[in-house]
Amino acid sequence: MPRVTSRPHSPTEFIAWNEEMVQRYDPDRYHTRSPLPVRLIERLRVRAIARLLDARPHDRVLEVGCGGGNVLERIAGRRVGLDLSPFILGKARARLGAAVPLVRGDATHLPFASGSFNRLFCSEVLEHLLDPRAALVEMRRVIRDDGVVVVSVPNEDLINQVKRAVFALPVVGRLARGGGDGYQVSEKMDDEWHLHAFSRAMLEELTVGLFRVTSAVGVPSTLVPLRWVVRLEPTAR
Repeated sequence: MPRVTSRPHSPTEFIAWNEEMVQRYDPDRYHTRSPLPVRLIERLRVRAIARLLDARPHDRVLEVGCGGGNVLERIAGRRVGLDLSPFILGKARARLGAAVPLVRGDATHLPFASGSFNRLFCSEVLEHLLDPRAALVEMRRVIRDDGVVVVSVPNEDLINQVKRAVFALPVVGRLARGGGDGYQVSEKMDDEWHLHAFSRAMLEELTVGLFRVTSAVGVPSTLVPLRWVVRLEPTAR
């Protein structure tokens, strides 16, 4: 696959760029091979997603941007995963088996009928998209009026501040970066795979007219919210 050197400006460019980024910053390896502090934070984030989603075995659940299935495998319900990348969908299939339907598709044009799901989650995906608002519009379309949506995004500015401080430490910084046969942590993901620098305020602004925020959890804590996990309920159509 040819190397993509610039950020995408069209849906066609985005497909090739996203596939390169998925392979370079493999989400499956991020969950399984990143430095231990990162993996511990991710476990807290996944627990927050599962708690706020509160999916039961009878629920119809969609994950928008399922990656390698690392979060979806921990969620109850009749699950469906969607992702744009054939590479990462292959990893999700290996993890989840044939029992979980996986669909290749675009988050901004979901290939499902309106009101198909009563639970939906989107985990660390919006920051990668050309048009995150369009993805939220589609989520509102496919979720039932009485459904629940959970979205998580990185708190980009705070993450970058913490990275600068930790990476500057002589020994700890080297360990925090990872590498070797593990996952290499980037200096700033908004210089790489993140097209948007999210904050809680930005996420809430994008949901106006579509959802109301019913809960927001900072991960690993409210005092140090490196990630925001937000529970949304649909507003009236």
